[in-house]
Amino acid sequence: MPAAISKRSRRAAFDDEDDEGATIVQASSSLRNETQRKKARTSHAGPSKKPAWTTREESVPSSDDDDNDEVMQDPEPEEPSAPAATQYEMMRDAGFRHLENADLDDQRATQRLKNRPHMLGENQVALNAIIESITCMNFMCHVRLHVELGPLINFIVGENGSGKSAILTAITLCLGGKASATNRGGSLRSFIKEGQENASLVVKIKNQGPDAYKPDLYGESIIVERHFSKNGSSGFKLKTSSGRIISTKKGDVDDVVEYYCLQVDNPLNVLSQDNARQFLNAATPTAKYKYFVQGTQLEQLDQDYQLLQETLEANETRLLAYQESIAALKEKSEKAVKLRDAVAKSAEMRRQSKIYSNQLCWAQVMEQETTLQKMKDAVLAAQEEINQTEATIVEKSEILETIDNKVQEAKDALKTLLDEEGQFKEKEEEAKTNFNNARASIEQTHTQERDIHQRLTNASQKVKDYERKIREEERRLEEVNGGALTEKQKELEDAKRNVEEIRESQKTHAERSSSLISERTEAQKKVQDTQDLVDQKRREVTAAETRLRNLSQNRTDPLAGFEQQVPQLLRLIDSDHGFSEKPIGPIGTHVQLIKPEWSSILEKILGTSLNAFVVSSRPDQVRLSSHMERLGIRNCPVFIGSRTPIQNLKEPDENFDTILRVLKIDDLRFRDQLIINHSIEQTILIQNREEAQNVMFDGPQPENVSACLCFHDSKRGHGLRLTRRGGNNIGSSPIAPSYEQKPRMKSDDEESQINYFKESLDQLRAEFRELEMSKRTHQQATERCIHAINQHKKQGINLEKELRNAQARVTHIEEELDKFEGVDNKLQGYKNDLQEAQAQKDHYGNQFGELAMQKQEMNREVDSLHEIFKQAKLAAQDHKAKITKAEDKVKRFEETRRVALAEKNQAYEKLDMAKQVKVEAERSKQRQEQLVAEYVQQASQAAPERAYIPEGETHRSIERKFDSIKEQLKKIRDQLGASDEEIQNRASQAIQEYREAKKNYKNLTSLVDELKKALMDRLRKWRTFQRLISAHARCNFNYLLSERGFRGELFLDHKAKRLRVQVEPDETRKSSSGRNTKTLSGGEKSFSSICLLLAIWDAMGSPLRCLDEFDVFMDNVNRAISTNMLITTARRSVGKQFILITPNAIEGRANIDKDVKIIR
Repeated sequence: MPAAISKRSRRAAFDDEDDEGATIVQASSSLRNETQRKKARTSHAGPSKKPAWTTREESVPSSDDDDNDEVMQDPEPEEPSAPAATQYEMMRDAGFRHLENADLDDQRATQRLKNRPHMLGENQVALNAIIESITCMNFMCHVRLHVELGPLINFIVGENGSGKSAILTAITLCLGGKASATNRGGSLRSFIKEGQENASLVVKIKNQGPDAYKPDLYGESIIVERHFSKNGSSGFKLKTSSGRIISTKKGDVDDVVEYYCLQVDNPLNVLSQDNARQFLNAATPTAKYKYFVQGTQLEQLDQDYQLLQETLEANETRLLAYQESIAALKEKSEKAVKLRDAVAKSAEMRRQSKIYSNQLCWAQVMEQETTLQKMKDAVLAAQEEINQTEATIVEKSEILETIDNKVQEAKDALKTLLDEEGQFKEKEEEAKTNFNNARASIEQTHTQERDIHQRLTNASQKVKDYERKIREEERRLEEVNGGALTEKQKELEDAKRNVEEIRESQKTHAERSSSLISERTEAQKKVQDTQDLVDQKRREVTAAETRLRNLSQNRTDPLAGFEQQVPQLLRLIDSDHGFSEKPIGPIGTHVQLIKPEWSSILEKILGTSLNAFVVSSRPDQVRLSSHMERLGIRNCPVFIGSRTPIQNLKEPDENFDTILRVLKIDDLRFRDQLIINHSIEQTILIQNREEAQNVMFDGPQPENVSACLCFHDSKRGHGLRLTRRGGNNIGSSPIAPSYEQKPRMKSDDEESQINYFKESLDQLRAEFRELEMSKRTHQQATERCIHAINQHKKQGINLEKELRNAQARVTHIEEELDKFEGVDNKLQGYKNDLQEAQAQKDHYGNQFGELAMQKQEMNREVDSLHEIFKQAKLAAQDHKAKITKAEDKVKRFEETRRVALAEKNQAYEKLDMAKQVKVEAERSKQRQEQLVAEYVQQASQAAPERAYIPEGETHRSIERKFDSIKEQLKKIRDQLGASDEEIQNRASQAIQEYREAKKNYKNLTSLVDELKKALMDRLRKWRTFQRLISAHARCNFNYLLSERGFRGELFLDHKAKRLRVQVEPDETRKSSSGRNTKTLSGGEKSFSSICLLLAIWDAMGSPLRCLDEFDVFMDNVNRAISTNMLITTARRSVGKQFILITPNAIEGRANIDKDVKIIR
């Protein structure tokens, strides 16, 4: 018989702290109250044929050159998020720092696998903890089933439905397992064969060797019998090998099972059919992890340590109770000691009582003397108040006189302006009358022009009619007189045609005049508009230069951007003690701008709010406003702020900048005022205009956004304010900066702010140059228009000269025609009529041309009169504005005078009150002097010598001490009813009880500290066990996969409580990180799960391994490889018993030897 396998206690194995050479053993708790414990078996790792390389999940390489048929990993189903860690779990896991060197742990585990013996020789039979036989009566489908098991490897083969799984169910139930753990039934009654009333199970366990369980009592075998019936009764029997009953208690059965570490409730130790199917095929990463921690007993240890933690907490609760008890005993002992000491101190206390009595008399005198001194001080203070008030009256009188002078000056200026108002109105009315008259004249000229044009048209028609009649008559005469007359008449017609062409040219020339004048007027208007823009831009450049120069020179002056009187106002506030709380401000000095590019826009948006002061009450607001009026400060609002800051700001998304987010404000009261007046928390800042419009106008309106500020596309320093209200109600308004305003907000980077203003100045100068160029262009266009008008006038003069020459030629030809004799009177009559019609036409044509020229001159005159009228109207409006401003100035000065007069009157009232207060204070002082004299007389009668009163003592404090000592003397008198010896004994007994309680508290505290130390030590070793057993399982899993040429990795995430497997069946694909088991075939998946199960089994220490239907989803190749792997692994696990159930034949696909027993 082979020698017994050496065993050591689980505690000794678990306490081994050598990480490099630690042996992975089955862990178990030592907190249960067993009378005797079974030593655990160590697990031995077999040889490795190939190096088992492990990879970390985070370092898996990825390649773009993977095969096209690479199967993508299916995403794992979402696991429910774990609850928040308890204090115990945080203490147990210690931040999972022990798992940070997983690569080193895997390397050591791989080294141990390589270094284990390649062959273990012949498998050895254990001397105990082996199930020898199983007997089932009326159990499930069996009437009677008896199975003799081999000591090493057992294959139970049978067809589906033949009752193979009943064997594992019987082992679990007979050895104390729960019915629910078998997944075959909810209660024992469901396992009784149909038609029977009761059932029984018998399991025989081998009990030999030096570490057998109570061999003198049980002998070489232990028989465990369990019987149960339909009515719900159930019981156990523990028998010797001869059949003698030793015990009927389930606890004794549990002791045997626990001693041998059979672990029938462990889901990986006895893997039933359902559990095997779940584990091998359908388990989620969380379920796999639960199997792992249950199988390796990590979960059981954790539960035991939680029990220890609860014990600690209970003892700490006892410590709190002890503290309360000790406090009560301490109080009792102190009272007893005080009573003991009171006996000795009673004489001293009576002497002290006399001293307190004398002090009480003179303490009243001292208090009255103190009151008298206060009254003397009040008289002096009243006199000081009178002096200050008289000085204030003088000051207020001077201020009132100054204001009266200013009021008179303002009224005189207003009177002068009112006297001049009539002149401006007369000028405006005169200009208006002239303009209206000129406009009426030009309208009359338009009417005449239309009438003359109509007459000219009629005259032209008459000329054409007479010319037609003359041609007809000349044709008739030609036939009579020959061609000379015809020739001369043709010359006459050509000359007249030339006259008509010249007149048409004059008409066209006249029509062109108005368009040239309009072009000149338009060009001059453009020049003037451009000049205005140039002047405005020049002012902006000058202001920007001044602003940059001031910013560079006034870096150390935070008040340079405010009114000149602000420093004086701050000094006045600092010296004025009449405020209930000092005003603070200006706001701009307490605001720092983080992004200087927004300076000009934010200065404009925030406006006078940056000049504002904040006070805490309405009287303070009135007082500060009067100071501002006196100093001539106009643009400094005064806000009333609250001490309670605004909470729960509704701000936009963090991706947006807001005015609030680009400002650093050192006082929440300033922030609240800017929020109230400008909504700075909901005004976002986006530099690009298009992006800002997309955010505000496209899609839904951003949450908690009231407006958006953006930069102008071309004008640096200018901006736009975009708003959207009520869906489609959108708005856009320009923001033009005030270059005259100096910066009031500080910048965290002054150099960046200066650089930004330099860039703005450069852009303004470039824009100024562009406007200058545009002005020159318009001036050149104006000059061209003037030159065209001059040329047009010259052309008109030339046309007049040509017309006179042409008319002279017509007259000459007509005179020559008159010389012809024999001219028909009828022809001559036509010609006379033609001359008359032509003269009439010329007359109307000349009138029309003259009217056209006259109309041009009248248009120019109307334009000039309209401009004069506009200037007069603007001058009248400016004068009206000056009058309004002067009236406002008079009102302000009168209001200031009213305030100053009220302050002066108030000062006189205050003087009267101060004088009255002084009189009352002097009367009170005299009365108090008399009262002090009376108190001194009474105290001298009670205690002739004046008693010393210690510093800080008062009549009330001395009276309390006197009453206390009187009460103590009274208590001592009442308590002295007992003898001095009895008082001494009570004190000694109370002191002894207090000391005993303190000693017990100290002992319990020491016990708690030791328990804490033990718990921390066990948790540290638990973490070591968790780390080593995890590394061993990972490396052994990779090694088992290599038996078939597979490659993969086991990922244990203890933090997320998940166990995930990746397998690559194709070993040649080095670039792939592996595939999820869901993408594997049924056989590949089952083979991978078998490897996982064996890797975990190899890390377990139980002597019994059971697996039901492990190969149902495998093909023949995987089934043969898995079967041989199970046999090889079983042989490496020396001394352990394996029970494997399969519906398929074993012969022909397994290496069967004498250590393998097949049961059919």
